[in-house]
Amino acid sequence: MSMVMRFLSEHAEEATDYWISTYYVNSEEYQARKFTPGYMEAHRKETITLLRLALVNEESIPSNAKSMGEDRYDMGTSFADALKSHMSFYRAVNEFLIIHYTKRTFSCEEAEFLEALLKLRKYEAASVEQLIAGYTMQEGLEAPTA
Repeated sequence: MSMVMRFLSEHAEEATDYWISTYYVNSEEYQARKFTPGYMEAHRKETITLLRLALVNEESIPSNAKSMGEDRYDMGTSFADALKSHMSFYRAVNEFLIIHYTKRTFSCEEAEFLEALLKLRKYEAASVEQLIAGYTMQEGLEAPTA
């Protein structure tokens, strides 16, 4: 695991909290469930767990993203909100890393840092495709293929 991904794994809780406070709180899903007892803590824990799992086993990303799509459909989250929220997670993770890299709270070679950002984009592309597949499968639609 690269230094960047190790840093992200060690700070998965902080990165997830950054996403929640910066982006997720603006989602329709959050607004609909913010007063549901235990929902936010369970969602936060699941997000942290899935992030750490993805960092050590990228093969887990497609199946987990597909399950997220199915769950979002079952929860009644709109497709647009599910997609926007999912993509905002990756944006937040990139921002989190960039903030720490520019503040020098962690250091690595620039090439390694840029490579990690590109790897996260690869993860995002793979996961978005499967999130869509999981959501549309629940709707009885044929999932788009890349």
